[in-house]
Amino acid sequence: MGVITIARGTLGAAVKLSGRLADTLGFPVVSREEVYEAAKVYGIEDSGLGELNFVDERPPSFWNLHSDRRQQYLACFQAALMDLALSGDLIYVGHLAHLLIAGYRRVLRVRLAAPDAYRAETLVRERGMTEAEALAYIRKVDERRLRWSQFLYGVDWRDPVLYDLVLNPEKLRVDTMAEAVAAIARSAEMQATPQDRQELRNLRLEAVCRAVLLRSPRTRGLEVVVEADAASGHARVFGAAPAMGADTWDRDLRATLRDVPGISAIEVVPGGEPSAH
Repeated sequence: MGVITIARGTLGAAVKLSGRLADTLGFPVVSREEVYEAAKVYGIEDSGLGELNFVDERPPSFWNLHSDRRQQYLACFQAALMDLALSGDLIYVGHLAHLLIAGYRRVLRVRLAAPDAYRAETLVRERGMTEAEALAYIRKVDERRLRWSQFLYGVDWRDPVLYDLVLNPEKLRVDTMAEAVAAIARSAEMQATPQDRQELRNLRLEAVCRAVLLRSPRTRGLEVVVEADAASGHARVFGAAPAMGADTWDRDLRATLRDVPGISAIEVVPGGEPSAH
């Protein structure tokens, strides 16, 4: 299962690149909107964040007040994205979702980055903006995406460490960029092993468990970490049990996770630490 994510900017180069890669590699192209639709089965609409536009709207203020909503949105989106990845190869074109699948080491994370002058010139030519309008639009988009990346993930999305490959469309033609990405996608380093596939199944099941816990009134707001083994169906829940009502805490966690497809055994570990994947 090959997975390529392309972080798009204000220009259409990401769409052109993804189309060329789809022709070259035979991978289907998936958008944020398609993943969001698939995530409705996990309750992403309940988060209230799915319909917001990352360009036209600012993220909610006061992180702590929206922590559950943010976590629910991410868990649902992650589960749906991993469902798609498990079903076969894909190219995801969007802003930030590459961070959600970063735990799967065979994903190739690509970012297109060009100087503001080039971006403005392209907007003037393709959208009929004045240079001043184009530069103002670029500043607005970049500022909004930075705020959203900080709100959702606590990172600066422009950090090159978050990507495996950064390409400049001012200097490189779409064909050249597609050849570079395709070459890396076909490399031995990007080929999934059975162990990689199992790890992706585990990550997907953990995301489903988080989404279910955040959706239920009985467990929403509980600070717990879920570790799941999709092969055995065993889920372990780690967290600090309250001084009063520890039995209810334990019972609510088990009851909420009991009906999650793929979970056959639940272990609640108060005060324990999850193992590293």
